[in-house]
Amino acid sequence: MPEFTRSEIEQAFARKVELQEKDDWEGFGNTFTHDAVYVEHHEGTFRGRDNILAWLLPVMAKCKGWTYPIDWVAVDGNRLIYRWRNRLPGQRADGSPYEFPGLSVTEYAGSGRWSYQEDVYNWETALQVLKEWAQARKS
Repeated sequence: MPEFTRSEIEQAFARKVELQEKDDWEGFGNTFTHDAVYVEHHEGTFRGRDNILAWLLPVMAKCKGWTYPIDWVAVDGNRLIYRWRNRLPGQRADGSPYEFPGLSVTEYAGSGRWSYQEDVYNWETALQVLKEWAQARKS
């Protein structure tokens, strides 16, 4: 695979983030190549853009109002790795957000498309935050 410029990779990533921030998950899913692989350690491995979209759209429909602040980004060749937080709506009584961190490893394939994404996060931490958030919403 040819190596792409850092500028092109960063522009494609900025577009992907823009779609995510707009909750445009179909647009986000369409940033993947037809033969892309998406690894989500709790949900499974999805091969091909159609399968990624079939999984992604219903899952993200449940996450309305969430945001995904990015803490840092590293580019190495065609690989872009970033640390993010899943931030749920609302705040705890102490003012801190309901959130849990994760990492994504992506491979850029050119023409604004990604051939690979792997999301890594601690599922136990995610469950704890989700339970705490749900309990607070009942109050």
